[in-house]
Amino acid sequence: MSNTFVAALKKITSILDEAAIDYMIVGGFAVSYHNRARTTNDLDIILQMSPRQVKLILNHFPEWLDFSDAFAQSVEEGSLFNITDFETGIRFDLMTYKDSEYNWTAFGRREEVEFMGVRCFISSREDLILAKLQWYNLSKSEKQLEDLKFLLLDENLDMTYLKGWVKNLKLKTHGLLES
Repeated sequence: MSNTFVAALKKITSILDEAAIDYMIVGGFAVSYHNRARTTNDLDIILQMSPRQVKLILNHFPEWLDFSDAFAQSVEEGSLFNITDFETGIRFDLMTYKDSEYNWTAFGRREEVEFMGVRCFISSREDLILAKLQWYNLSKSEKQLEDLKFLLLDENLDMTYLKGWVKNLKLKTHGLLES
């Protein structure tokens, strides 16, 4: 990963830590942490926050302050809002989870790691697989499929956890989890 991503990661994790907003990194960046070199143009981050905390983030991105009401509404709805950091050119896709047993379980399983010299929280490999399955079922994206194939190579996966949530979430696995 480039120095640009390191700078962007340091910036956003510092902002979130300062604002006491719990987070976990998901998506392509998390796949890269799990040892698959992969290009990505953004940082996908799940946040545990309330709408009133939006300004705590936007104060560090003043060019986006005019959108604070719309972003707060996105947080209220449990949907995505994104911010491009014009200093680094990196886009942050910021998502809040809707309240569900699975979402709380996945968030509780996040891992505190050091990635590229930055302490941060990243999705567990199993929860990243479940998220990738959800996205693949929606998009049929080849990138999602390749990420899934790579992540499933890990012999230390908790297959009981994975298969239990696949069943509970009613996810199609496209033959990827069959033993």
